[in-house]
This record gives sequence, structure tokens and C-alpha cells, in this order.
Amino acid sequence: MNFRARTLRVVVFFGCLLVMAAAIYMACQKTLALPFRSTNDMLHEKEAPITLDFLIPAGIHLDEKMTIGEVALLRFQKPRNAVTHIFDRLSRMLPVKYRIMGAVMVYLSWSFLFLVSFRLFTWMRYVKAMAMSFLCGAVVYFFMPDLIMGRLDDTAFLVWAVGFLWALRWYSKRRGVKTP
Repeated sequence: MNFRARTLRVVVFFGCLLVMAAAIYMACQKTLALPFRSTNDMLHEKEAPITLDFLIPAGIHLDEKMTIGEVALLRFQKPRNAVTHIFDRLSRMLPVKYRIMGAVMVYLSWSFLFLVSFRLFTWMRYVKAMAMSFLCGAVVYFFMPDLIMGRLDDTAFLVWAVGFLWALRWYSKRRGVKTP
């Protein structure tokens, strides 16, 4: 198979993937925009195996105008505890560049701890251990509270770690080096 055929196959694959993702997104948006009460009543009348009763939050009145998306947001919205609220207010007092620098330092310190443990307790080489420590540090950083509230920095560190692993794999395939 020549280069053009492989390129065409990849382009068609990603085009189909993009069309499927757009269709799923639009179907979800249309579903979440439906009125909640009338949709749930219709599902009860037809005796559907799945109804929307599990989305109804306790202690909240649902009027006729509420959509499925609004009810789901009320149901799955996590209440913020006092510690998170205080930590958020304290972190907002810091300038943005210090918050970013602190977040990077926390991520790198977790990655360094994983790097040290991988090198001490396994036979991994430095590059592979560094790639795995970036990934493990990003996963730990994703689930811990940090100076920047939100998921943007957490996702950025995960994307960096996965990108580094992908680049390492691409480089090793290109050079013909086997990675354990």
C-alpha cells in the first residue's frame, strides 16, 4: 500500500470519527433540551424500562419549563464544602502567574517522586521512567485540590503526559529502538 492510500485511509477515518462525534454531540444537546416533566410522564405512560426519575433531586420543585439538562445539572452538582470554599478564596488572592507557577511546581514534584520510585524499584530506563512519572504525576494532580480551581490545568498536564508518551513511542518506532 503506497503513501497516498494510507493517507487517504487516515483522512477518511478521522472524517468519519469527526462526523460521528458531531452527531453524538448534537443528539445529546437535543435530548438535554427536552422538557423534563412531559418527557418523564411520556416514558411512564409507555412503561419504558428506563425513566428519568433517578435525575430528580431531593427537595427541589421541578416546574414545567425545566429541561432535562437543567435537572441533571441540579442532580449531579456537587455541593462545595467549607474547606474547598476557603481554599478557593485564598487562591484567588494570589496573582495568576504565582498560581500557575505553584501548580507547575506541585505537578513536577509529584512527577519527580514517581521518577525516583520508578528508578529505585524497577529496571526502567530514564526516558521511559520519566514518561511514566509524567503520566502518574498528572493523574495524581488531576484528583488533588490545587491552586487553580477548575479542570483546565489538570487536563493540560494530562495532555502533556500523554503527548510525551506518544512522542516517545513515535520516536522509538522511527529509530527502531525497542521499548520494554
